[in-house]
Amino acid sequence: MNDINQIAIYSNIVAIMLVIGITVLAAKFNIKDEWEKKIFLSLLVIFILMSIAYIVVGYRDAGILECSSMAAVLIETSLEYLINLFAFQWFIYVDYRMFHSTLHIRRNGLFFTAGFAIMMLLDTINIFTGILFTFTDSTSYAETPLYIVTDLIRLVYFFGTIFALIYYRRKDERMKFFHVRSFFIPMAFYVLLYYVTPMNTVTLGLSIGLTLIFVQMVNEQCYQDGETGFFNDLYLDYLRGRIEGNDYDLQSVMFFKLPGEDMATSSKLIAEQLPDECQTIRLDSDTIVTLTHVKDRSPLFMVSEDVQMSLEEAGIPVEVSFELKKKKESGADFLDRVLRKA
Repeated sequence: MNDINQIAIYSNIVAIMLVIGITVLAAKFNIKDEWEKKIFLSLLVIFILMSIAYIVVGYRDAGILECSSMAAVLIETSLEYLINLFAFQWFIYVDYRMFHSTLHIRRNGLFFTAGFAIMMLLDTINIFTGILFTFTDSTSYAETPLYIVTDLIRLVYFFGTIFALIYYRRKDERMKFFHVRSFFIPMAFYVLLYYVTPMNTVTLGLSIGLTLIFVQMVNEQCYQDGETGFFNDLYLDYLRGRIEGNDYDLQSVMFFKLPGEDMATSSKLIAEQLPDECQTIRLDSDTIVTLTHVKDRSPLFMVSEDVQMSLEEAGIPVEVSFELKKKKESGADFLDRVLRKA
């Protein structure tokens, strides 16, 4: 076994060890959204299987694992299947992080799975025809021009999520905690190494990216109220820094005073009526505030009435009010003023 094969195998072993640790932590971690937890854990499991397949391929390429040409094709095809599955599952995970909806995934299921189905079909046909790659012996193979199709589809699954996140982060403040560059920067670095050097260390970059995403998930949970799903009061310090840095244009605040025992039900009804691009925080046992970019009274009054009507129909008493920022008042001063009233 030469040094190049050793580096590739050892990097995959390190990646597996790192992601196994993250998998154990994620399984025990109290992630409020069970679907998000399940999808993320499945992504980690697929990654571990993919890394194991890379190790098997490394031993095959080094000549340690002796096999026939057909066996070599089956080993390579198994790796291709897992790479396809990882790319597809990453796309599903990002979609769920954006919309938090299994219904959205089901509604777009045909569109989401089309590329994945094409890749799996091509890889399966390749076993018998060699339309993607062919082996001259158990360690040497050549890719055909058609192989670029699977590469392009994977790129769509991976990099298409970047553009979607850039757009959606502007609409959903919770996505501020999901920095996709944490995944793609280490991955891109190791992919670059793969193409400019003979070393295959892609999984090491992916494992670092997955680790950073888990850290972000933990960070997000620190700012989340478990009962309502809104932000908690710790988020105010984080938000204050953004307001002072002109990263959030605070123009108005809405207040909801509610019975504490009905908070879980109330929060769902409130969330249904609130506009996009607002941030909702549970200040204490009976107070919820919503911070918005809205500068006019009319839309705030309409939302207030909708929330009040929705809660009263459910038999939940509520006091609704709102405040607008003064013309020469800074966002931080406005925030302090309204919180003193709360």
